[in-house]
Amino acid sequence: MKIVCFGDSLTACGGEGGRFSDILADRFPGHAFLNRGVGGDTFVEGLARLKADVLDEHPDIVLIELGANDWWRDERPYRAWAKDLEECVARIKWAGAQPVVLGVFGAYRDSTGAYTPKRRGSDERAIAFTALEEQIARRHGCPYIANIQESIIGNRRCWADSNHPNEYGNRFVADTIEPVLAGLLYADPLPVRTPTLETTRDCWREAVTLAPDRLAVVDGETRLTYAEADARVMQVAHALRAATGVARPAVAVYMPNGLEYYLLYWAVQALGGVIVPLNTWLKSESLLGIFGTVQPDLLCLRPGAQPASVLHVAKSLNTPMLHVSAAPTGDPLPPEACPPLSGDDLSIIMHTSGTTATPKGAMMRHRDLMFNVCAAINAHAFSPRDVHLLVNPMFHCTALYSSLPTAAYQQAPVVITASSEPEDLLRLVQRERITTFLSVPAVFQRIVNLPTLDAYDCSSLRVMAYAGSPMPVPTILQLRARFPAVALHNFFGLTETISMTHVLRNEDLAARPDSIGRLLPFVEAIIVDADDRPVEPGAVGELLFAREEIIPGYYRQPERLRDALVELDGRTWFRTGDLAAADADGFFYIRGRKKDMIIVGGENVFAAEVEAVLAAHPLVREAAVKGVPATGIRAHLGELVKAFVVPADPALTERDILQHCYASLPSYKVPAFVAFLDALPRNPSGKVLKDELG
Repeated sequence: MKIVCFGDSLTACGGEGGRFSDILADRFPGHAFLNRGVGGDTFVEGLARLKADVLDEHPDIVLIELGANDWWRDERPYRAWAKDLEECVARIKWAGAQPVVLGVFGAYRDSTGAYTPKRRGSDERAIAFTALEEQIARRHGCPYIANIQESIIGNRRCWADSNHPNEYGNRFVADTIEPVLAGLLYADPLPVRTPTLETTRDCWREAVTLAPDRLAVVDGETRLTYAEADARVMQVAHALRAATGVARPAVAVYMPNGLEYYLLYWAVQALGGVIVPLNTWLKSESLLGIFGTVQPDLLCLRPGAQPASVLHVAKSLNTPMLHVSAAPTGDPLPPEACPPLSGDDLSIIMHTSGTTATPKGAMMRHRDLMFNVCAAINAHAFSPRDVHLLVNPMFHCTALYSSLPTAAYQQAPVVITASSEPEDLLRLVQRERITTFLSVPAVFQRIVNLPTLDAYDCSSLRVMAYAGSPMPVPTILQLRARFPAVALHNFFGLTETISMTHVLRNEDLAARPDSIGRLLPFVEAIIVDADDRPVEPGAVGELLFAREEIIPGYYRQPERLRDALVELDGRTWFRTGDLAAADADGFFYIRGRKKDMIIVGGENVFAAEVEAVLAAHPLVREAAVKGVPATGIRAHLGELVKAFVVPADPALTERDILQHCYASLPSYKVPAFVAFLDALPRNPSGKVLKDELG
């Protein structure tokens, strides 16, 4: 049979492949599904296209979903909407098809499963229209669903608001429609694309089941489909089980980017274990602290020579070691040997990016990762057609929280590289037709300054997104000039947040290039002053996130999270230590760390403000600012500003810097000292290590 899904944005939501019609098509193979969803349509507009979009297709069944935009526009009385609905139904029946009326104003299921009246996007008009909808459906012998969104409202299953479903939300919508369709088609639906993905392991198993022949991963000359990758993953899982004798091991990983890391990540997920990624820049003191706290069951390494520091730590604590091969041998772990796993189970212990003091282990549960998958898709409009470049270190949040699970969820490929050399990256973009490129600002700075940039074919690129440290505005402008057809995104999040929290999308870049963007759906944040009172738009204060957006805790260090929580007006918030401002339109701006605030003669100087001015100088490649003690006749000032500048031209002088700063800053914010460096010290996340600046 031919089924036409006819409606507004709720019919179109989810993007190609992610609409409820696409999910129903997978569940009812052998039937033709046509999606005719158009965002913003009212009944008047729907009626105008009914013949061309629906009746001329000679459908057997028509799913009608309209009315939400009539409510929002409030241009006509609800009885007029009902009259239009009845005309739609009648014309469809006259054409010999079976209409199905899909409502959006009916009750929804709350967290307990009980039906609750819809409040947001509803009022007396909506309630009255729902009653008329039901009467019209009954009068014409049509199946009727009062609210196709009954299982998604308020449940983190939507895109840019709490109303429009993402692909996962549309699985619930499809569940609501499925029984009606099964009855009309006299067919049992296949149990595919169901809303039962609670863990990253669920994502992997669905990808292997539904897309076994689709490309999953590329590393150098090795290319594996999901079925081929799964065979190796289960071999690694068997080796992990044999090496530890533990059903759900905690596995520390000290590896560079590569296929070995990819296989190991999914092998640990298959076992329901916990992956403990280790920053390969960490010194012995920090590694000892991590091993002492986590006490991993196993340390996994890449074959070949290893740094003495990690070997010494593992041996001193009697931690077993396993070298993981990209082409493993041995028996695979049978799927039935994988233990049960739930969304509340721990998946990753991600340590904060310190390099000297013992990092804290942020606990990420599977449910948190699944939420971040939706946030990542939302932020960057990821789709199954994307080819993702994975250049960020695989011990970093972006790789393990976003890139790997999101690619599996959408059954898309990742191209892995351990090189951050611009030529190597651009060769990969050209060879593999990369569409998404997420990295740190330092990588993009090197790319735009590459003399041979124009020699590479980058036409496949769809989005370039940066995070980890502030992106200098001049570099953003260079990226825009060199990649005019590519969407540029800034995104933001913390090790402690269970998802990325902000995104500055391409359309907002020109007006606010220094912003981290707006909050993503279901993320709440406030900015408070020194007395924990919300600040006015534009004012600088500390950025706080709602407790619901924060990890459950630091592994075996519960007091370290408790110390960062504060109760304000009956709600719990997490202190980030970041200084920020937000404008009246909801765009956020990071002004530095609280500890980076420099107090000169009693006046506050935000390091980020001075750094932004320095970065605007055409001969400055990058710059950092910190406070240093005031001495001598200036000792009464307490602190002074010192600038560390990486010049883009050796002709740059200290006088040039000072003249530039005096033109934009009050005198107490102008650096008292300027030091020139070849490069700023950074950790692998791209953050400047100010403690290493003299």
